[in-house]
Amino acid sequence: MAPKSKAFIPNAPDELTPEWITAALRSAGAQGAVTGLTVEPLSGGGIGMTGQTVRVRLERSADADRIPETVVAKFAASDPQTRGLIEVYDSYAREIRFYQRYADRMPVRVPTYFGADYDPGSSGQAGPVMRRFIDALPVGVKIWISKNTVRYMRPSKRRYALLIEDMGAFGSVHDLTSPPDDAQVAAALEVFAAIHARFWNDASLAGDDTFDVITTTTPRLLSDVARRRALPLASDRYGWLGDEERVRLLEACDRFGDDLACMNQPVTLVHGDPRTDNLMYTPDGSVILLDWALAANGHPGWDVGYLLSSCLGRERIDARDALVAGYEDALASHGVAVDGAGLREAIDAAYRVVAVQQLLALSILEGTDDMTGAEMADLWLPRLAAGLTHRWA
Repeated sequence: MAPKSKAFIPNAPDELTPEWITAALRSAGAQGAVTGLTVEPLSGGGIGMTGQTVRVRLERSADADRIPETVVAKFAASDPQTRGLIEVYDSYAREIRFYQRYADRMPVRVPTYFGADYDPGSSGQAGPVMRRFIDALPVGVKIWISKNTVRYMRPSKRRYALLIEDMGAFGSVHDLTSPPDDAQVAAALEVFAAIHARFWNDASLAGDDTFDVITTTTPRLLSDVARRRALPLASDRYGWLGDEERVRLLEACDRFGDDLACMNQPVTLVHGDPRTDNLMYTPDGSVILLDWALAANGHPGWDVGYLLSSCLGRERIDARDALVAGYEDALASHGVAVDGAGLREAIDAAYRVVAVQQLLALSILEGTDDMTGAEMADLWLPRLAAGLTHRWA
Protein backbone atom coordinates (compact mmCIF):
# COMPACT_ATOMS: atom_id res chain seq x y z
CA MET A 1 0.00 0.00 0.00
CA ALA A 2 1.24 3.51 -0.77
CA PRO A 3 2.47 5.53 2.23
CA LYS A 4 -0.01 7.80 3.99
CA SER A 5 0.33 11.49 3.16
CA LYS A 6 2.02 13.55 5.88
CA ALA A 7 -0.30 16.47 5.16
CA PHE A 8 -3.39 17.05 7.27
CA ILE A 9 -6.52 15.73 5.55
CA PRO A 10 -9.87 15.87 7.36
CA ASN A 11 -11.49 12.45 7.43
CA ALA A 12 -14.89 13.44 8.86
CA PRO A 13 -17.05 16.56 9.09
CA ASP A 14 -15.90 17.41 12.62
CA GLU A 15 -12.28 17.51 11.42
CA LEU A 16 -12.84 20.34 8.93
CA THR A 17 -10.86 23.52 9.61
CA PRO A 18 -10.88 26.98 7.99
CA GLU A 19 -7.22 26.50 7.09
CA TRP A 20 -7.77 23.23 5.22
CA ILE A 21 -10.83 24.56 3.38
CA THR A 22 -8.88 27.71 2.42
CA ALA A 23 -6.04 25.62 0.98
CA ALA A 24 -8.48 23.36 -0.89
CA LEU A 25 -10.36 26.30 -2.37
CA ARG A 26 -7.14 28.00 -3.43
CA SER A 27 -6.02 24.81 -5.18
CA ALA A 28 -9.22 25.08 -7.23
CA GLY A 29 -8.59 28.73 -8.16
CA ALA A 30 -10.13 30.73 -5.30
CA GLN A 31 -8.51 33.71 -3.61
CA GLY A 32 -8.76 35.04 -0.08
CA ALA A 33 -9.44 32.95 2.99
CA VAL A 34 -12.09 31.16 4.99
CA THR A 35 -12.16 32.65 8.48
CA GLY A 36 -14.84 30.45 10.04
CA LEU A 37 -17.24 27.60 9.24
CA THR A 38 -20.44 25.97 10.36
CA VAL A 39 -21.25 22.35 9.50
CA GLU A 40 -24.86 21.30 9.08
CA PRO A 41 -26.62 18.20 7.75
CA LEU A 42 -28.18 18.10 4.33
CA SER A 43 -31.95 17.73 4.04
CA GLY A 44 -31.64 13.94 3.77
CA GLY A 45 -29.38 13.70 6.79
CA GLY A 46 -26.17 13.41 4.79
CA ILE A 47 -25.20 9.99 6.17
CA GLY A 48 -25.81 7.76 3.21
CA MET A 49 -25.08 4.11 2.63
CA THR A 50 -21.70 4.91 1.06
CA GLY A 51 -20.39 8.04 2.80
CA GLN A 52 -20.87 11.19 4.85
CA THR A 53 -22.05 14.36 3.12
CA VAL A 54 -22.62 17.71 4.85
CA ARG A 55 -23.22 21.34 4.01
CA VAL A 56 -20.56 23.81 5.22
CA ARG A 57 -21.36 27.49 5.63
CA LEU A 58 -18.28 29.64 5.17
CA GLU A 59 -17.21 32.93 6.69
CA ARG A 60 -14.95 34.71 4.23
CA SER A 61 -12.23 37.34 4.34
CA ALA A 62 -12.88 40.74 2.76
CA ASP A 63 -10.67 39.92 -0.25
CA ALA A 64 -12.35 36.56 -0.95
CA ASP A 65 -12.93 35.72 -4.61
CA ARG A 66 -14.60 32.54 -5.90
CA ILE A 67 -15.30 31.41 -2.35
CA PRO A 68 -19.01 30.57 -2.13
CA GLU A 69 -21.25 31.03 0.89
CA THR A 70 -21.71 27.27 1.20
CA VAL A 71 -20.06 24.12 -0.10
CA VAL A 72 -20.84 20.43 0.20
CA ALA A 73 -18.16 18.30 1.84
CA LYS A 74 -17.96 14.56 1.21
CA PHE A 75 -16.09 11.96 3.27
CA ALA A 76 -15.84 8.19 3.48
CA ALA A 77 -18.46 6.23 5.40
CA SER A 78 -18.12 6.23 9.18
CA ASP A 79 -19.10 2.55 9.40
CA PRO A 80 -15.87 0.54 8.90
CA GLN A 81 -17.54 -2.40 7.14
CA THR A 82 -19.32 -0.16 4.66
CA ARG A 83 -16.17 1.84 4.11
CA GLY A 84 -14.16 -1.30 3.43
CA LEU A 85 -16.73 -2.51 0.92
CA ILE A 86 -16.77 0.83 -0.93
CA GLU A 87 -12.97 1.00 -1.00
CA VAL A 88 -12.92 -2.18 -3.07
CA TYR A 89 -14.01 0.06 -5.95
CA ASP A 90 -11.70 2.93 -4.92
CA SER A 91 -14.87 5.00 -5.07
CA TYR A 92 -13.87 7.84 -2.76
CA ALA A 93 -10.62 8.62 -4.58
CA ARG A 94 -12.28 7.83 -7.92
CA GLU A 95 -14.84 10.61 -7.43
CA ILE A 96 -12.16 13.10 -6.42
CA ARG A 97 -10.11 12.31 -9.54
CA PHE A 98 -13.23 12.70 -11.68
CA TYR A 99 -13.83 16.20 -10.36
CA GLN A 100 -10.17 17.14 -10.67
CA ARG A 101 -9.74 15.89 -14.23
CA TYR A 102 -13.12 15.76 -15.94
CA ALA A 103 -15.69 18.05 -14.31
CA ASP A 104 -14.59 21.05 -16.38
CA ARG A 105 -14.73 18.94 -19.57
CA MET A 106 -18.36 17.97 -19.12
CA PRO A 107 -20.76 19.22 -21.81
CA VAL A 108 -23.56 19.31 -19.21
CA ARG A 109 -23.97 20.73 -15.72
CA VAL A 110 -22.25 18.94 -12.85
CA PRO A 111 -21.41 20.36 -9.42
CA THR A 112 -18.41 22.72 -9.47
CA TYR A 113 -15.22 21.35 -7.95
CA PHE A 114 -13.91 23.38 -4.99
CA GLY A 115 -10.91 21.31 -3.90
CA ALA A 116 -10.02 17.98 -2.33
CA ASP A 117 -7.27 15.81 -0.95
CA TYR A 118 -6.82 12.09 -0.27
CA ASP A 119 -4.15 9.60 0.64
CA PRO A 120 -2.54 7.60 -2.18
CA GLY A 121 -3.55 4.00 -2.70
CA SER A 122 -5.44 1.73 -5.04
CA SER A 123 -8.65 -0.26 -5.21
CA GLY A 124 -9.12 -3.57 -3.45
CA GLN A 125 -10.01 -5.40 -6.64
CA ALA A 126 -8.31 -8.77 -7.02
CA GLY A 127 -5.31 -8.95 -9.34
CA PRO A 128 -4.73 -11.67 -11.96
CA VAL A 129 -3.21 -14.23 -9.59
CA MET A 130 -5.87 -13.74 -6.92
CA ARG A 131 -8.63 -13.89 -9.56
CA ARG A 132 -7.43 -17.31 -10.70
CA PHE A 133 -7.30 -18.49 -7.09
CA ILE A 134 -10.83 -17.23 -6.36
CA ASP A 135 -12.23 -18.73 -9.55
CA ALA A 136 -10.87 -22.14 -8.52
CA LEU A 137 -12.51 -22.11 -5.08
CA PRO A 138 -15.33 -24.59 -4.43
CA VAL A 139 -18.79 -23.06 -4.57
CA GLY A 140 -19.31 -23.77 -0.87
CA VAL A 141 -16.27 -21.67 0.01
CA LYS A 142 -17.51 -18.84 -2.21
CA ILE A 143 -20.86 -18.90 -0.40
CA TRP A 144 -19.04 -18.79 2.96
CA ILE A 145 -17.14 -15.73 1.73
CA SER A 146 -20.42 -14.04 0.79
CA LYS A 147 -21.88 -14.72 4.24
CA ASN A 148 -18.92 -13.04 5.91
CA THR A 149 -18.12 -10.22 3.49
CA VAL A 150 -19.64 -7.42 5.56
CA ARG A 151 -18.39 -8.75 8.90
CA TYR A 152 -14.79 -9.15 7.84
CA MET A 153 -14.38 -6.32 5.33
CA ARG A 154 -11.38 -4.28 6.42
CA PRO A 155 -11.18 -0.57 5.59
CA SER A 156 -7.88 1.11 4.86
CA LYS A 157 -6.51 4.05 6.84
CA ARG A 158 -6.74 6.33 3.81
CA ARG A 159 -8.35 9.76 4.28
CA TYR A 160 -10.60 11.41 1.71
CA ALA A 161 -12.15 14.90 1.66
CA LEU A 162 -13.94 16.50 -1.29
CA LEU A 163 -15.53 19.95 -1.61
CA ILE A 164 -18.08 20.57 -4.34
CA GLU A 165 -20.81 23.05 -5.17
CA ASP A 166 -23.86 23.05 -2.94
CA MET A 167 -26.69 22.13 -5.34
CA GLY A 168 -29.40 22.02 -2.66
CA ALA A 169 -31.36 25.00 -3.98
CA PHE A 170 -31.18 24.07 -7.66
CA GLY A 171 -33.73 21.28 -7.91
CA SER A 172 -35.19 18.06 -6.61
CA VAL A 173 -34.16 14.42 -6.53
CA HIS A 174 -36.36 11.35 -7.00
CA ASP A 175 -35.68 8.28 -4.93
CA LEU A 176 -36.50 4.70 -5.91
CA THR A 177 -39.90 4.86 -4.25
CA SER A 178 -41.04 7.62 -6.63
CA PRO A 179 -38.91 7.46 -9.78
CA PRO A 180 -38.99 10.19 -12.44
CA ASP A 181 -41.69 10.02 -15.10
CA ASP A 182 -41.03 9.11 -18.74
CA ALA A 183 -40.43 12.71 -19.82
CA GLN A 184 -37.88 13.18 -17.05
CA VAL A 185 -36.15 9.91 -17.92
CA ALA A 186 -35.98 11.05 -21.55
CA ALA A 187 -34.36 14.33 -20.42
CA ALA A 188 -31.78 12.39 -18.41
CA LEU A 189 -30.98 10.17 -21.39
CA GLU A 190 -30.35 13.27 -23.49
CA VAL A 191 -27.81 14.38 -20.87
CA PHE A 192 -26.10 11.00 -20.99
CA ALA A 193 -26.06 11.12 -24.79
CA ALA A 194 -24.24 14.47 -24.66
CA ILE A 195 -21.60 13.07 -22.28
CA HIS A 196 -21.20 9.81 -24.17
CA ALA A 197 -20.82 11.63 -27.48
CA ARG A 198 -18.29 14.09 -26.02
CA PHE A 199 -15.98 11.27 -24.89
CA TRP A 200 -16.76 8.68 -27.59
CA ASN A 201 -13.57 6.73 -28.32
CA ASP A 202 -11.57 9.46 -26.56
CA ALA A 203 -7.98 8.24 -26.32
CA SER A 204 -7.34 10.41 -23.25
CA LEU A 205 -9.47 8.04 -21.15
CA ALA A 206 -7.20 5.05 -21.74
CA GLY A 207 -5.05 4.16 -18.75
CA ASP A 208 -6.43 6.97 -16.59
CA ASP A 209 -6.58 5.82 -12.96
CA THR A 210 -9.72 7.88 -12.50
CA PHE A 211 -11.52 4.82 -13.78
CA ASP A 212 -11.84 1.30 -12.46
CA VAL A 213 -13.81 -1.72 -13.62
CA ILE A 214 -17.58 -1.79 -13.54
CA THR A 215 -18.60 -3.94 -10.55
CA THR A 216 -15.87 -6.56 -10.11
CA THR A 217 -12.79 -8.41 -11.36
CA THR A 218 -14.12 -11.68 -9.90
CA PRO A 219 -17.38 -12.33 -11.76
CA ARG A 220 -17.34 -16.10 -11.19
CA LEU A 221 -17.34 -15.58 -7.44
CA LEU A 222 -20.36 -13.28 -7.59
CA SER A 223 -22.29 -15.27 -10.18
CA ASP A 224 -21.87 -18.50 -8.19
CA VAL A 225 -23.09 -16.82 -5.00
CA ALA A 226 -26.00 -15.17 -6.81
CA ARG A 227 -27.10 -18.47 -8.38
CA ARG A 228 -26.64 -20.78 -5.41
CA ARG A 229 -27.48 -18.57 -2.46
CA ALA A 230 -29.10 -15.26 -3.45
CA LEU A 231 -31.68 -16.55 -5.93
CA PRO A 232 -33.17 -19.02 -3.41
CA LEU A 233 -33.36 -16.17 -0.90
CA ALA A 234 -35.19 -14.05 -3.48
CA SER A 235 -37.60 -16.91 -4.26
CA ASP A 236 -38.52 -17.14 -0.57
CA ARG A 237 -38.81 -13.37 -0.20
CA TYR A 238 -40.84 -12.38 -3.28
CA GLY A 239 -44.28 -13.65 -4.17
CA TRP A 240 -44.09 -12.00 -7.59
CA LEU A 241 -41.10 -14.11 -8.66
CA GLY A 242 -42.56 -16.72 -11.02
CA ASP A 243 -41.05 -19.32 -13.34
CA GLU A 244 -40.23 -16.89 -16.15
CA GLU A 245 -38.57 -14.45 -13.78
CA ARG A 246 -36.48 -17.25 -12.26
CA VAL A 247 -35.33 -18.35 -15.72
CA ARG A 248 -34.27 -14.81 -16.59
CA LEU A 249 -32.46 -14.30 -13.30
CA LEU A 250 -30.64 -17.61 -13.73
CA GLU A 251 -29.64 -16.47 -17.20
CA ALA A 252 -28.31 -13.25 -15.65
CA CYS A 253 -26.14 -15.30 -13.28
CA ASP A 254 -24.89 -17.55 -16.08
CA ARG A 255 -24.02 -14.63 -18.38
CA PHE A 256 -22.55 -12.36 -15.70
CA GLY A 257 -18.92 -12.66 -16.81
CA ASP A 258 -19.66 -12.09 -20.49
CA ASP A 259 -22.02 -9.23 -19.69
CA LEU A 260 -19.39 -7.52 -17.54
CA ALA A 261 -16.88 -7.85 -20.38
CA CYS A 262 -19.41 -6.09 -22.61
CA MET A 263 -19.95 -3.29 -20.06
CA ASN A 264 -16.21 -2.79 -19.57
CA GLN A 265 -15.55 -2.18 -23.25
CA PRO A 266 -13.70 1.19 -23.32
CA VAL A 267 -16.13 3.14 -25.51
CA THR A 268 -16.78 6.34 -23.57
CA LEU A 269 -16.97 7.95 -20.16
CA VAL A 270 -19.94 6.56 -18.25
CA HIS A 271 -21.38 7.83 -14.98
CA GLY A 272 -21.46 4.32 -13.55
CA ASP A 273 -24.22 4.80 -10.96
CA PRO A 274 -27.10 6.67 -12.66
CA ARG A 275 -29.71 5.59 -10.17
CA THR A 276 -32.76 7.83 -9.86
CA ASP A 277 -31.49 9.53 -6.71
CA ASN A 278 -28.21 10.53 -8.35
CA LEU A 279 -30.05 12.83 -10.78
CA MET A 280 -31.29 16.30 -9.87
CA TYR A 281 -34.14 17.90 -11.84
CA THR A 282 -34.27 21.69 -11.97
CA PRO A 283 -37.50 23.71 -12.39
CA ASP A 284 -36.66 24.41 -16.05
CA GLY A 285 -36.51 20.65 -16.78
CA SER A 286 -32.74 20.30 -17.04
CA VAL A 287 -30.87 17.48 -15.33
CA ILE A 288 -27.77 17.71 -13.12
CA LEU A 289 -25.77 14.53 -12.51
CA LEU A 290 -24.54 13.90 -8.96
CA ASP A 291 -22.24 11.33 -7.32
CA TRP A 292 -19.45 10.36 -9.72
CA ALA A 293 -17.87 7.74 -7.44
CA LEU A 294 -18.25 4.94 -10.02
CA ALA A 295 -17.25 6.83 -13.17
CA ALA A 296 -15.77 4.43 -15.71
CA ASN A 297 -14.47 4.07 -19.23
CA GLY A 298 -17.08 1.65 -20.48
CA HIS A 299 -20.02 0.90 -22.74
CA PRO A 300 -22.80 3.53 -22.87
CA GLY A 301 -25.39 0.77 -22.60
CA TRP A 302 -24.45 0.55 -18.92
CA ASP A 303 -25.70 4.05 -18.11
CA VAL A 304 -28.81 3.63 -20.26
CA GLY A 305 -29.80 0.20 -18.94
CA TYR A 306 -28.97 1.06 -15.34
CA LEU A 307 -31.11 4.20 -15.37
CA LEU A 308 -34.05 2.55 -17.14
CA SER A 309 -33.95 -0.44 -14.80
CA SER A 310 -34.21 1.81 -11.75
CA CYS A 311 -37.25 3.67 -13.14
CA LEU A 312 -39.45 1.42 -15.25
CA GLY A 313 -41.68 -1.11 -13.55
CA ARG A 314 -44.02 -3.51 -15.30
CA GLU A 315 -46.65 -0.81 -15.72
CA ARG A 316 -44.15 1.42 -17.58
CA ILE A 317 -41.84 -1.03 -19.33
CA ASP A 318 -43.46 -0.51 -22.74
CA ALA A 319 -42.00 3.01 -22.73
CA ARG A 320 -38.48 1.59 -22.90
CA ASP A 321 -38.43 1.26 -26.68
CA ALA A 322 -39.28 4.91 -27.27
CA LEU A 323 -36.85 6.08 -24.58
CA VAL A 324 -33.95 4.17 -26.11
CA ALA A 325 -34.88 5.44 -29.56
CA GLY A 326 -34.77 8.96 -28.14
CA TYR A 327 -31.31 8.32 -26.72
CA GLU A 328 -30.15 7.12 -30.14
CA ASP A 329 -31.52 10.27 -31.76
CA ALA A 330 -29.76 12.41 -29.16
CA LEU A 331 -26.46 10.64 -29.87
CA ALA A 332 -26.97 11.19 -33.59
CA SER A 333 -27.58 14.90 -32.99
CA HIS A 334 -24.08 15.01 -31.48
CA GLY A 335 -22.59 13.22 -34.47
CA VAL A 336 -22.43 9.66 -33.11
CA ALA A 337 -24.25 6.86 -34.93
CA VAL A 338 -24.67 3.52 -33.18
CA ASP A 339 -25.86 0.08 -34.20
CA GLY A 340 -29.33 -0.09 -32.71
CA ALA A 341 -29.34 -3.86 -32.26
CA GLY A 342 -25.96 -3.79 -30.56
CA LEU A 343 -27.06 -1.01 -28.23
CA ARG A 344 -30.14 -2.96 -27.18
CA GLU A 345 -28.07 -6.08 -26.56
CA ALA A 346 -25.81 -4.00 -24.31
CA ILE A 347 -28.80 -2.57 -22.45
CA ASP A 348 -30.05 -6.12 -21.86
CA ALA A 349 -26.59 -7.00 -20.55
CA ALA A 350 -26.74 -4.02 -18.17
CA TYR A 351 -30.11 -5.21 -16.88
CA ARG A 352 -28.68 -8.66 -16.20
CA VAL A 353 -25.60 -7.29 -14.40
CA VAL A 354 -27.69 -5.00 -12.18
CA ALA A 355 -30.05 -7.91 -11.45
CA VAL A 356 -27.11 -9.94 -10.14
CA GLN A 357 -25.98 -6.96 -8.07
CA GLN A 358 -29.39 -6.63 -6.47
CA LEU A 359 -29.62 -10.36 -5.80
CA LEU A 360 -26.25 -10.17 -4.09
CA ALA A 361 -27.48 -7.34 -1.86
CA LEU A 362 -29.92 -9.83 -0.37
CA SER A 363 -27.20 -12.43 0.15
CA ILE A 364 -24.48 -10.22 1.58
CA LEU A 365 -26.74 -8.33 3.98
CA GLU A 366 -28.77 -11.30 5.25
CA GLY A 367 -28.46 -11.55 9.00
CA THR A 368 -27.02 -8.04 9.45
CA ASP A 369 -28.63 -5.00 11.02
CA ASP A 370 -28.14 -2.94 7.85
CA MET A 371 -30.86 -3.97 5.42
CA THR A 372 -30.76 -0.74 3.38
CA GLY A 373 -29.42 -2.63 0.38
CA ALA A 374 -32.06 -5.33 0.72
CA GLU A 375 -34.81 -2.72 0.88
CA MET A 376 -33.41 -1.24 -2.30
CA ALA A 377 -33.54 -4.67 -3.91
CA ASP A 378 -37.20 -4.95 -2.90
CA LEU A 379 -37.94 -1.92 -5.09
CA TRP A 380 -35.43 -2.55 -7.87
CA LEU A 381 -35.66 -6.28 -8.57
CA PRO A 382 -39.31 -6.20 -9.78
CA ARG A 383 -38.34 -3.45 -12.25
CA LEU A 384 -35.35 -5.46 -13.40
CA ALA A 385 -37.55 -8.53 -13.84
CA ALA A 386 -39.96 -6.46 -15.95
CA GLY A 387 -37.12 -5.50 -18.26
CA LEU A 388 -35.61 -8.98 -18.39
CA THR A 389 -38.93 -10.50 -19.48
CA HIS A 390 -39.82 -7.67 -21.88
CA ARG A 391 -39.11 -8.04 -25.58
CA TRP A 392 -38.01 -5.16 -27.77
CA ALA A 393 -40.55 -3.95 -30.29
